[in-house]
Amino acid sequence: MEKSLRLITYLVPSHPVELYECIAHFLEDELKLKATLFYESRDSIDLFETRSDPFTINEADIGFFSPMQYVSLKRIRLIKHFELMPITPVFSHKKNNNEHSGYYADIIMHKDVQKTVNSFVDLRGNSWAYTSDSSLSSSISIQKLLRTHGENSSFFGNTIRTGNHLLSIKKVQDKQVTAAAVDSTAFYNYKNILHKDSDDICILDSIGPLPPFAIVCNKNINSELKSKIINALLYETSKRTWGNQFKKFGLVKFTENSDYAYTELEYYDTTHNQGLSSIYY
Repeated sequence: MEKSLRLITYLVPSHPVELYECIAHFLEDELKLKATLFYESRDSIDLFETRSDPFTINEADIGFFSPMQYVSLKRIRLIKHFELMPITPVFSHKKNNNEHSGYYADIIMHKDVQKTVNSFVDLRGNSWAYTSDSSLSSSISIQKLLRTHGENSSFFGNTIRTGNHLLSIKKVQDKQVTAAAVDSTAFYNYKNILHKDSDDICILDSIGPLPPFAIVCNKNINSELKSKIINALLYETSKRTWGNQFKKFGLVKFTENSDYAYTELEYYDTTHNQGLSSIYY
């Protein structure tokens, strides 16, 4: 086991680090190499504005990003030595019966408010949690939904910026806010892996599918190794042993991906977006 593979994810803690450990262990076992996983919970855009990114200095081979992280970094060229891999994970969701790529924004609330909240418009004047203004699932998709109803961020009574999806879910469960929109994969793992005593939280509605999570690779990675990684994830993850381990995290399979999936996001400029925090004066 001489060759090595260095993976890094910027989706923790919203996604459990164990999910990406599972991917690393799978690739190590399948490709007979040493796989090492790093994770960073801080925002990738803020990080790369102040330090060299791990791809440029050859400290990372494979990276996992949210769609907005990927598009933003690509647009402002904070990372010049990575490229999108033609593959993405597919996660379980009640609206994704056909197992297509992409994920959802789950609008969640505590079951205690079900008597008064039957639809999104019933949340008018209530408190709302979101991760950040640049979050596709918790902020951008909600801003778009508000516009379809002729509303803006003043629709909510107040908003709380939490920093990650787990904290947003916890605030709903603890009744510190009425509702939140969260990454559906984060919510799945909160309920099924991290906090199995969370039946008091329910989904009001789901928005999506949103563009898929981006898997990128260092441009310097060996082309043969790159092909082996793609083929292993596409065709070998369904094997019984590994398939069962991935399904614990709601990961159904991997499927093909391309930059076309992010076309709509290319026109969204997060640098001038006031987001849901704009209700403060």
